[in-house]
Amino acid sequence: MSRIILHLDMNSYFATMEQQAYPSLRGKPVGVAGKGQNERTVITGASIEAKKFGLYSGISTWEAKRLCPELIIIPADYDRYIFTSKRIFSLLERFTPTVDVFSIDECFLELPNSTDWATAEKMAHQIKKLIQTQIGSWLTCSIGISYGKTLAKLASELQKPDGLVVIRLETFAKMAAVTPVQELCGVGHRIRPRLNQLGITTISELGAAPPKMLIQTFGNHTGSWLHRIGNGLDDDILRSFRDLPQEKSVGHSYTLPRDVNSLEDAKKVLLLLSERVGVRLRRKNLIGRTVSVYIRFNDRTGWGQRKCQKEFVLDGYQIYQAGVQLIQYLPPSRPIRLVAITISDLAKQTETTRPLFETDRRHEQLIKAVDRVNSRYGEFTVHRAVLAKIKSRIFNLPDGRVKRLYLPQVTEVNPFTKRI
Repeated sequence: MSRIILHLDMNSYFATMEQQAYPSLRGKPVGVAGKGQNERTVITGASIEAKKFGLYSGISTWEAKRLCPELIIIPADYDRYIFTSKRIFSLLERFTPTVDVFSIDECFLELPNSTDWATAEKMAHQIKKLIQTQIGSWLTCSIGISYGKTLAKLASELQKPDGLVVIRLETFAKMAAVTPVQELCGVGHRIRPRLNQLGITTISELGAAPPKMLIQTFGNHTGSWLHRIGNGLDDDILRSFRDLPQEKSVGHSYTLPRDVNSLEDAKKVLLLLSERVGVRLRRKNLIGRTVSVYIRFNDRTGWGQRKCQKEFVLDGYQIYQAGVQLIQYLPPSRPIRLVAITISDLAKQTETTRPLFETDRRHEQLIKAVDRVNSRYGEFTVHRAVLAKIKSRIFNLPDGRVKRLYLPQVTEVNPFTKRI
């Protein structure tokens, strides 16, 4: 209970980043989507102004437009969001070496042991000012301060946007008596109804519930955690984001502008996605063994299959060939809405994992040379000939229009040279 944890949550991060970059969007309802205007996609981030109309992350664009006809939809620029997040997290290391990243726009800070509560609040104000002066004047964040991760995150949620809330041990009971239990991170749409059925609606009621009942209902791990957090016992461990393990998997998915009935067309999209996965693997100096394919049909049902390869791969075409072998098990054909491919069981590429035969080594040198050309002159400047047919075969609409293929750019950001 002697430690002090600070939780920082950037307000409407994706949309606010676009408003920062384009001042004409400020004060207007903005929705950031995976694709552009009039494409089949969902809103990944809504501005503060858009949220007043009931918009939220994951809502379809057509539903968002129904709720807010004046909504401005902007294609996402994930490279810029990730780059800026890294800058923010690096700035926070001025205050403590322990910056635990929770998501692209959230993190926890464990302040030094010598920090008192008054100093922690001063630090929070300094962080807010530093973000606006060093990152962008339009960006705001909500900060929660407490003695544990869960309660610090709860504090940041209680006052948005641009809030600052402190939950100390002596103020926990007063806060818990009026705060709904679903405000706790970890109490979602499955746990909340079951708690409500037990007559538990607030955090204080959760703390008063018999621990045996919670354990019998939710299991030992979850039941014990619910009992502890309901009584203000919050002892989660923080880890610096620089100590996090490498990626578990690398993948891409794409929702088609229109449903396709041809498996051959789906394979062409699979090839494009596989090439992108290969580029990302090589940029991160990774190799992988398990290839997974996922197909979603027009009725929103899905099908997936995975298989471990005999050898590690990093070439997009090899990943594609593995995916094609999996697709042969696809159930009877239905209109396809989405195609996805992922590679997992990753490892760092070292001299011991490089190809044994000279022919394979020369092929690896070739694809890396293509990567360098595309990195300099633009993605798919050099590509397999079959990819040139994708737009004409799949992305032409019945009225003759051609839909732009929106996919996140696969480019590495140099944090020392790129500027917003």
